[in-house]
Amino acid sequence: MMLRSNFTKKTLVYQTIPSLVLLCSFLAFSAIYLLDYKDAYMAILRLYGIDPFRFPFLDISGSLAVWDCTRLGIDVVEQDPCDVLGRAYNYSPLWMAGSFIPLGTSSTGEVGWVLGLLFILSLSPLPPARRPWELVLVILATNSTMVVFAIERANPDIIIFMMALLAGFLACGFLSVRLLAYLTALFAAMIKYYPITLLILLFTERLAVFLATGLALTGLTAIFLAVYLPDIVRGWPTIASGSYFTGFFGAKNLPLGLVELTFGQSDGSVKLSSLALLGASLYGILALSGALICRRILTRTTLRLIFSRIAGYERIFLVVGCTLIVGCFFAGQSIGYRGIFLLFILPGLLTIARVATDSVSRGLCRATAIVLVLLMWEECLRIGLASILAQLDVPPLFDLLAKLAFWVARELAWWSIVSVMVAILVSFLAESETVRSVSQLARRYLPATRAR
Repeated sequence: MMLRSNFTKKTLVYQTIPSLVLLCSFLAFSAIYLLDYKDAYMAILRLYGIDPFRFPFLDISGSLAVWDCTRLGIDVVEQDPCDVLGRAYNYSPLWMAGSFIPLGTSSTGEVGWVLGLLFILSLSPLPPARRPWELVLVILATNSTMVVFAIERANPDIIIFMMALLAGFLACGFLSVRLLAYLTALFAAMIKYYPITLLILLFTERLAVFLATGLALTGLTAIFLAVYLPDIVRGWPTIASGSYFTGFFGAKNLPLGLVELTFGQSDGSVKLSSLALLGASLYGILALSGALICRRILTRTTLRLIFSRIAGYERIFLVVGCTLIVGCFFAGQSIGYRGIFLLFILPGLLTIARVATDSVSRGLCRATAIVLVLLMWEECLRIGLASILAQLDVPPLFDLLAKLAFWVARELAWWSIVSVMVAILVSFLAESETVRSVSQLARRYLPATRAR
């Protein structure tokens, strides 16, 4: 009994410490800003690798500006004059339906601060580390550049994070509760599109429930598109994209970045169609390599077997994180703060590494967890490297090669951890109730068909 009590206390401490450290940092940042030490505030953010705006919570300010302009009858899809930067509104037009809420840009500070606090508190229920070195990794991830960036901007992705967390918890309940999980996932998708990947959780259901629920969700999606499709089409081209070398992660960064480094901007000597073909070829090679790595993981390790044995919440949140990150990675470019979803993945990786019976699976998951944390700090590391090179006054060629090597290592690291995530998702689907039901039906009826 005493051992169980000590274990419970240790688990509770390990579960609380990462978010507590982040909460202390958040309160310290708040105090520094409110006490008008804004130069210090900006300097600390730059140390994190974040380029600060002149005031915090910039992104939620843009979302609140949408409500301001919508109440005035102004179309904000292509340009929002109520926004401090005049940014087009490229999220779902469903957000505009919330304009009846009496909040606007004048409430930016209060809304941003409350969202940041709620996000930090929402991290506590995530599955805890079990060992000291795991705790160090979780603390580093929870207080990383990506997380601080998301909170400082109060980007709506932190709202999606909390909705994904809720969906994950609900997905472990009874059928009626699980149905709420799928509705939560669909609602999140209607706000920012990419959380549609969360509906992978539907594969945990029996085939009849899967089909009935899928049909109902498809109907709701059709109604949403019937109402908002014209605005979605107008806003889609304004979705953020940027440099292949800084601030964004995505599958196309490496292949298209290499093309850009090699040929630069097309000056007519190299046709754009040729560059596009080369970029697509490199993309295909990387995708094929990732698929081969995924296949090797599934056939040469016990990852699939171990995945089916880990506890419910750790497994569900691992799937939640993997499906969101993999979806964002291949769908296009994502600004760094979207990496907060890696926080869902880390506990599951550490659990698999802890319970793995073979050294290959154990080493793979530990290495993936470490690389994942490094990627969450990568902007800090990149800017730190650039600062060190500037201080050393190295030759331009060496400076260029060092930055290029860092970029290539970063992009290969993303491809490697995404390959592991895909292997995890394949393991989840292979063991899911829906896929097993389809396999049983196929075995039952296909032989009879052949016999005829």
